[in-house]
Amino acid sequence: MRVLDASLGVPLSGAEVTFPESGVTRATDRLGVAEAVPADAGAQLRVVVDRLGYELVDTVLAFPVERGTVDLLLERAPVGIPALTVAVGRAGGGSRELARVMFDRDVAVGAVGMTQAEVKAMPAVGEPDVFRSLRSLAGVTSVNDYEAGMYLRGGNSDQVGVRWEGAPVFGPYHMFGMFGLFNPDAVETVELYKGSIPARHGGSLSGVVAARQRTGGASGVRASGGLSFLGVRAAADGSLPWGGARWLAAGRRATVDAVQVGGPYSFYDLNLGLRLHPGEEHRIGFSMLASNDYFAWGEFFGAGDWLDSRWSNLVSSLAWTWVPGNRVSGEVAAYLSRYEGELGIGAGAPPPVARNAITARGLRAGVTLRGERTGARAGLEFEGGPVSLSGSGPGAYVEGDAPGSYSQLSVFGEFEQWLGPLRLAPGFRAGVERSASRRFFEPRLAARLHAGPLAVSASLDRTHQFLSVLHDDRYPVPGAPMWFVRERGRPVSVADGASVALDAWRGERWTGSVGGWTRRFRGIPSWRPRASRVVSDMAFHDGEASGWEATVQRHAGFLRGWISYQWARVRFTDGEGAEYLPAWDRRHEVDGVVTMPGWRGLSVSLRATVATGTPFWVALGRYGGLRYDPNQSVNDTPRGMGPNGNRFTILSSVQGRVPHYERIDLSVRYEFHWGLWKIAPFVSVPNVTGRTNAYGYDPRSRSSDPDESPLHLLALDQIPPIPFVGVDFRF
Repeated sequence: MRVLDASLGVPLSGAEVTFPESGVTRATDRLGVAEAVPADAGAQLRVVVDRLGYELVDTVLAFPVERGTVDLLLERAPVGIPALTVAVGRAGGGSRELARVMFDRDVAVGAVGMTQAEVKAMPAVGEPDVFRSLRSLAGVTSVNDYEAGMYLRGGNSDQVGVRWEGAPVFGPYHMFGMFGLFNPDAVETVELYKGSIPARHGGSLSGVVAARQRTGGASGVRASGGLSFLGVRAAADGSLPWGGARWLAAGRRATVDAVQVGGPYSFYDLNLGLRLHPGEEHRIGFSMLASNDYFAWGEFFGAGDWLDSRWSNLVSSLAWTWVPGNRVSGEVAAYLSRYEGELGIGAGAPPPVARNAITARGLRAGVTLRGERTGARAGLEFEGGPVSLSGSGPGAYVEGDAPGSYSQLSVFGEFEQWLGPLRLAPGFRAGVERSASRRFFEPRLAARLHAGPLAVSASLDRTHQFLSVLHDDRYPVPGAPMWFVRERGRPVSVADGASVALDAWRGERWTGSVGGWTRRFRGIPSWRPRASRVVSDMAFHDGEASGWEATVQRHAGFLRGWISYQWARVRFTDGEGAEYLPAWDRRHEVDGVVTMPGWRGLSVSLRATVATGTPFWVALGRYGGLRYDPNQSVNDTPRGMGPNGNRFTILSSVQGRVPHYERIDLSVRYEFHWGLWKIAPFVSVPNVTGRTNAYGYDPRSRSSDPDESPLHLLALDQIPPIPFVGVDFRF
């Protein structure tokens, strides 16, 4: 049995399907499918379907002799709340429904989701952003205000896999990593898996971000968009008169380069989507995401220094879904993800350049079986392609050439068995990385015990990662990420983890969770060479992390939002046995989000964060050099080079921690009607209280002679209270 939106024709997840005669109630999955109770061919059954935002359906169905799929169409209806009327958004369901669907679908401890409406309701820097919104959730750590990357379960930001409609995205950011790549107008939902990753998502150590593209409308053409400090957006969707086709087109273009704020910068991204329904049992979907970024800033570090970076993404996927009945469904998908990046930094124009390119092709096939008390999902996946990394000469961010390729062939299985109130969910992923003849096996074991509105979940898992980004954690540089593949004989990154959580549900408004986790890492690349930037000089470190978190969320009512707390401890050990704290070791963090949606057209949202400061390495002194190469020895560089004698910091092995972090963001939006248009001007103010937060220190000499010591540390401030004004529209 499949439940669909009557106007859009899209599947409705989280709908309650009740069979009154048998007293059985089931929830539909993300395909809108719910298993019917056993019935003889031709039998008549009374069915009641209820979903928030839709009219109740109470009908009698005569099941056909041929056991196909029965479609039930639900008409939209407003939800009445005292002094407030909320219309269900086109994303198809709210946060409560998404949370319930993810909870029922997988035993994945700590998995959370976010809808398009939640993303747009969050206070923003520039405009609503998927990645910055996810950073407000429990268990997600950030390093500073200028970076949109996420750190999960003790892992680095590149250990969080990003997928768009199932395809990997290698450069998922705009503006040298400050904003996420995904256009909020094109996103339907985003799912975040922290540590406890389902077997079907492979290749990442500490987490996965899985985004789904919005589906087009069923009739007419609808448009939306906006203008903000970050860029101008436009999106349109509609239907075609053949094959039940629905389409979506969305794009963004930067505005900061047009007004010359801070330097020349430009970007664009484009989303295209097409959904076909050629038959009752078949669905075909195509999606494409293209983007391009360019940034060039002279005098970045000082006299004669340049930062020049550009990168682009092309991600496309084609999927066929087959749903012949309530108990089985299948999917075959092919995808392509191409990434190209350049990073030039140093003295002179043009500076020495490092180049990176990945072309990943993939093919995935899977089948899902559903039973009364059992279930299974199994599949086969191939992914691989060439990876190139090269530098133009000495002083480049990467020196020399590091060509390579990766080719992974894997199988996965996820199983489910109910034993009374206990739900067992073992799984595995196994395969071979063919280019280096590496075999891997990733067992997963998860279980959940249900007790009314409470559920206790636990999981054990192992994950592998073959592709990583070159991170210079002591000297972070903004710009295009530089990916590399491990050559034969180099260790593969492996993480073993355990998680446990207690989840609570109270009606349709409240959910809560408290849980703990621990992870051990082996073979994590650490790029801190002493004299060169050759990839073959990469070191591989081990580490361990542990923590716990708690969150309470209110999904409906006049005030919505959540409050969360997390404690985490992360430590790594280098090849010489020395222990250090990575830059993302943030011990304590409290996040609170409150939104007041749609009160007489006025919406207000507030986010507050209080957190421990992050670690940094203390400076010993400075030396001069013609090119950007802070790892070069002092004795190898002559002094007194004139106007281009740039000075770089020498860092010690001693670490400190910046002061604690406090920030409050505020966003106010007012929506009004103008004919067929809905127009919503907004203003967002990050750090509205003007708190001075430091993300690091710049060492300065106290003497007129820069070679003399001691140095004093000048704090580098994070985002000040700058109001960002914009307007959104739709019709």
